Amino acid sequence: MNKTAILLGSKPASVAAFLLLRKHGWNIQAVVASPFQDDWIPSPSLYEIASKHGVRTVNKQSELESEKVDLVISYMCRSLVTKRTLSLGKYALNFHAAPLPKFGGWAFYNVAILEESGEYGCSCHIMDQSFDTGALVKVRRFSINPKNETAVSLERKSQIEMLFLFDEIISSYEVNQEITSEAQDPDKMRYMNAKDFAKLKEIPLNASPEEADKIARAFWYPPYEIAYYKLPNGTKLEVIPEIAKSDLAHKLHENDLADALISLGLRSIK
Repeated sequence: MNKTAILLGSKPASVAAFLLLRKHGWNIQAVVASPFQDDWIPSPSLYEIASKHGVRTVNKQSELESEKVDLVISYMCRSLVTKRTLSLGKYALNFHAAPLPKFGGWAFYNVAILEESGEYGCSCHIMDQSFDTGALVKVRRFSINPKNETAVSLERKSQIEMLFLFDEIISSYEVNQEITSEAQDPDKMRYMNAKDFAKLKEIPLNASPEEADKIARAFWYPPYEIAYYKLPNGTKLEVIPEIAKSDLAHKLHENDLADALISLGLRSIK
């Protein structure tokens, strides 16, 4: 079976997905990814790794050729996949880092923490002409303790779980050469837009310490804007959650001893 795919994506996990497809022997006909990446995101980017492996790499979907493939795969792709791109695949799959249908759109890690959900997950669904509304292929769920999570920590767990889901779906297609799906329950579907999402970052001035810390944890994702108090004069005071302070302290000081030893020409302590 000559397995072919088009991959659209961003963020480090999409690089892992690319490499997993290569490991499985897939012929990746093209990759759609931005050639530009924020400085804080580690290299290589999806654009860079695809180019390195000699895969046709484009910035825009309109630049894709019209050759048909088995799967069109959106993996953390930030843009709506066009109707033409969808038509290029026998199946068009989106991997969404939240459990559908409850966490569609911008309702991600942040909302799960705010709502004190005892579980989270990631989803694979068939793409249609809207965001996160297509028929579900599978949802992979896992337990969490929302009182100990930040947006960063929950994202890290979710990205690993989604790669397991990705491997499972790809492996199943290799055997069965088909993908089954089931329509999402419209009564359970929720889609949060960016505007409503942004409003959740403001901590009420009368919030209890526990509530303030929960909101701060839910939006702890530097370098993006984090949770804040908005003062009567309009000034925003961003809030670092208590749990993140320990992590920051560790990262800031983890090389203190090594740097001191290097300054003395020493390599280790015996």
